[in-house]
Amino acid sequence: MSGALDFSGRTAIVTGASKGLGRAYAHWLAAHGCAVVVSNRLGPDGSSSAQAVVDEIAAAGGRAVAHDGPVQTPEAAAGMVAVARAHFGQPDIFVSNAGVQAFRDFGAVTLEEMDALLDINLRGVLMGLKAVWPGMAETGYGRIVLTGSSAGLWGQVGSADYAASKAAMVGIARSLALDVPEDANICANVVAPAAYTPMSAGSIPAQWADYASPNHVAPVVGWLCSDRCTTSGGIYHAGGGHVRRVQILEGPVHRLSEGDLDTVMRGLDAQPEWTSSFASGAEILPELAKAMAS
Repeated sequence: MSGALDFSGRTAIVTGASKGLGRAYAHWLAAHGCAVVVSNRLGPDGSSSAQAVVDEIAAAGGRAVAHDGPVQTPEAAAGMVAVARAHFGQPDIFVSNAGVQAFRDFGAVTLEEMDALLDINLRGVLMGLKAVWPGMAETGYGRIVLTGSSAGLWGQVGSADYAASKAAMVGIARSLALDVPEDANICANVVAPAAYTPMSAGSIPAQWADYASPNHVAPVVGWLCSDRCTTSGGIYHAGGGHVRRVQILEGPVHRLSEGDLDTVMRGLDAQPEWTSSFASGAEILPELAKAMAS
């Protein structure tokens, strides 16, 4: 099957969509005919950052509506679906992108600080999924994209709570893929994006903003949101115009009776693994990695 993707008649909810990756996803979907609910919490001054993106989409000829609210509350999650239904109809695409990150030493970070991050990054995802899932199950169609991270796959310095929240996306997506009602066409996948955003600006120099633009990740997310995507429970690492499928691998089984415990345990075969999220990302953004290493 070839040709441009057409989302005419589809309705998407994108969380954390006022800037960075979420804004790029909202624009891409709208440009391909999708009606989009742009969801984001209100700014510190009470202004709607989501409305600004809606105005951009409308100016480009697309259809969008703003939803203002924190993703981690059931009321806000229900509100996203209500806004979608009131303006466009039942949402059949859900891109869970909202999240926060903080680099901090595990020995110094408090439980309260970790709870605040997990409330948004994990509970916020579950709230959104609980809101959109019944409608998808009833209509028999849906596309779900959860935002993971190479930090959740390979670890990242000063990021234990963030990495935990992103690793959870893999378990959620793979479990949802098994929970799809019989005969329903619902796919849930994970994207691990590598991009220059307000969140990653401390790690990626500003001169690489275009090279690592969120616009290079948006087509991958767009495809995962389309009816062309028939895989579910997949993990896709994308950035800089590159994409690859991530796999979870296990080595061969050994019997404990093969030798003494220490010999057996030390001799277990392991598939090659990246040493950190930055090592993994070096292949997705090779020119940037080369420049930063020189």
